[in-house]
Amino acid sequence: MRLFGFLIFLFLHVTILKGIIHAESILLTQAEQEWILNHKTIRISGPQAFPPFQYVNDNNEFVGMASDYINYIADQVGLEIVVVKNLAWSDVLKKVQSKEIDLLSCTTPSPERTSYLNFSTPHLSFPLVIITRKDAPFINDIYSLQNKTVTTIKNNITETWLKRENIDFTPLFVQTPLKALEAVALGKADAHIENLAAASYLIEKEGWANLKIASPTSFENYALSIGVRKDWPELISIINKGLAAIPQEKHNEIRQKWIYVRYEHGIQLMDFAKWLLVVAALASIVFSAFFIWNRRLAVEILERKNAEKEKEKLISELQTALDEIRILRGILPICSECKNIRDDKGYWTRIETYIGQHSEVDFSHSICPECIDKLYGKEDWFDKKCSHNQLPKSKFQ
Repeated sequence: MRLFGFLIFLFLHVTILKGIIHAESILLTQAEQEWILNHKTIRISGPQAFPPFQYVNDNNEFVGMASDYINYIADQVGLEIVVVKNLAWSDVLKKVQSKEIDLLSCTTPSPERTSYLNFSTPHLSFPLVIITRKDAPFINDIYSLQNKTVTTIKNNITETWLKRENIDFTPLFVQTPLKALEAVALGKADAHIENLAAASYLIEKEGWANLKIASPTSFENYALSIGVRKDWPELISIINKGLAAIPQEKHNEIRQKWIYVRYEHGIQLMDFAKWLLVVAALASIVFSAFFIWNRRLAVEILERKNAEKEKEKLISELQTALDEIRILRGILPICSECKNIRDDKGYWTRIETYIGQHSEVDFSHSICPECIDKLYGKEDWFDKKCSHNQLPKSKFQ
């Protein structure tokens, strides 16, 4: 009996000492160490279907990244854990409010939850991304979700954020991220917004080859904290110190254990090639049309230039003809006796002078046979035979 009592004493002493040694390794206060001694066992819970952060697996084990953090801290400070599982998320929150659950392994702070929970510094933080099918139209950002069907989980903050951005979308409510991605994969919804870690894990695990991470969001990172019942401020302080003491190697180990990143944001190579071919075809059509139009325009310009040259040539020829041809028109006042002509200024001018001034005609003077007889017929020297047969050879200018 003495030996049995000594063994029990030794076990309790080592257990308590282990807790104190661990507590001292993360620099806990005396009050925090005493609190651990008085609260050796804590009841924890969290999301039951939120891989890789927290979920119940096929062996009914409470596993995930959040569990790994809680187990590591509990081991460091000497706390024992009792898991409360197989509950809907709404029931988990109710039991936390009634203090039937002491700690949530991962949760998002909200105004409502701060009334009954204290939150640690975020221990899990990942960007929110948009997941679509690979054959879906290009998604650039959250504003591309206008008039689309988006899966959302009730009481999830992303629904509030979308409405805050005035995005008109049709919500398809589901129970879990797994169901949300399944709805997108089956074509029941156009997109789902999820944190990168959960999305990549589920897509890889379920083998949804037709899904892709299409685009990041403009929302802040999806940050998860550890939630502790409001009346245990000592525990939230211990948790924060435990998180701060975790070496970077341990953080990397936990993340690499759970996360498979497959990010296919934006246009894939095949999509880019298709768009490139379309753009090239359109450019070819535009270039061909421009080339044909340009050729036609060049021919038309050449024809117009030739026509202008022909026109100018014709005008030049006509001008030359007009310069060479001067036509007298109208009624000319002429003296019935001397045959002089009166010009526009009232002067009488000999007919040959007037015509020479108003045309290109030159005059050479001669005399007809009748005038010769009339003028010189009575003269002795005049040869009438010559006058009647031929004109004199001399010209009178």
